Amino acid sequence: MKERGIVTSLDGKHAMVKVDKRDECSKCGMCLFPKNASSIDFRAKNKLNAQVGDLVEIETVKDGKLLGAILVFLIPLILIGLSAVITYIFIKKEIWLLILSVIFVILWYTILAVIDKRLKNSINFSPQITAVIEKGEKDE
Repeated sequence: MKERGIVTSLDGKHAMVKVDKRDECSKCGMCLFPKNASSIDFRAKNKLNAQVGDLVEIETVKDGKLLGAILVFLIPLILIGLSAVITYIFIKKEIWLLILSVIFVILWYTILAVIDKRLKNSINFSPQITAVIEKGEKDE
């Protein structure tokens, strides 16, 4: 995903980039934009040393989206299936299917929170500034 935005603040090796919502965003619903928001702030790696007021292009790597979808959606479904197998083979009481499913999903999302903290700064999951399109005006 490539987006253009304006750098609003700097924080060490990162920059906050304000991206305006495009018309296509209202039709899709797959991005981070809240329903009524006209813009959103991204925290992006600032390897190009962009400054406040610069118009920049930010990009996220597509592989990160696929892995994120697998971690958030596919693995919990597999865990629910595993709890069904365990329940019907060993326990043979249906209430335990619900109990094991809830336990497995809660444990997974707890583990996922730890994984998220480690992957947040990974290149594949963090937006990066890939180009400075236009330098902002500096107050002198």
